[in-house]
Amino acid sequence: MKEKTLYVSDLDGTLLNKKKEITGYTAEVLNRCIEKGMRFAVATARMPYGCDYRLENIHMNIPGILTNGVFLYDFQKGKIISAEEMTEEGAVQVTEVFHRHGLSCFVYTYDETGISIYYEKQKMEEQTQYYSRQALERCAEIRRVKEIKEILPEKRTAYIAYSGEKEKLELLCRELDKIEGIRYSFYLNIYNGRYCLEIFSHKASKKNALEKLKEMTNSQELVVFGDNLNDLSMMEIADRSYAPKNALKEIKERANQVIGGCDEDGVAAFLEKEWG
Repeated sequence: MKEKTLYVSDLDGTLLNKKKEITGYTAEVLNRCIEKGMRFAVATARMPYGCDYRLENIHMNIPGILTNGVFLYDFQKGKIISAEEMTEEGAVQVTEVFHRHGLSCFVYTYDETGISIYYEKQKMEEQTQYYSRQALERCAEIRRVKEIKEILPEKRTAYIAYSGEKEKLELLCRELDKIEGIRYSFYLNIYNGRYCLEIFSHKASKKNALEKLKEMTNSQELVVFGDNLNDLSMMEIADRSYAPKNALKEIKERANQVIGGCDEDGVAAFLEKEWG
């Protein structure tokens, strides 16, 4: 049965340790198990350029679920193989919500040239989770614009993101709940203590992407590992779910079992027991 099992792990706080690294032990275990036939994929809020270099020592042969399910990504070819896009109307309404609260946001678009990022306020560049060195190196374009609404009609919006205080973002969420055709992920960044609000098409989620991946790989069982609120949708459809002991309380309560923490190679230790 395990040969027909698809194992899917979140990255930050789950497969990556608190230094945002894959340890040598985890890489060795995963590669050994993959060589034996284990089907292993990742599901993360990260963009492709935030995953490639972190996973370069793992022989990833199953597409990854990236950016909370917006993208399916082929690590071997370094290419996005599918993308869920927001409607122009939905993107406009979302940016208007940010403006009403005196906030800006990062708008990610996607076309044949790759991912581009646009923003209005220079202060946004302090949000290194989104305005990162890897983004600057890998994106087709990163540009500050006078008004976001000017670029929306000519671009295909894939993602809108902002990081800030929980209380302020909760106010935005109440308004976002009224917008049709979108979904959002609201979760704690474990590295800086700020909350992330990330908005995308209602067709995009870790859950929906996982269902696609299950069909693509002809898998019969789903086993997922996660630590944060954006992992809940995967756990809903998983046959088995596991949470590292550093996971949020809500996640540990939902999981079938709590395993070793991210600084203890918990996922790798679990897989080594199942695959030897």
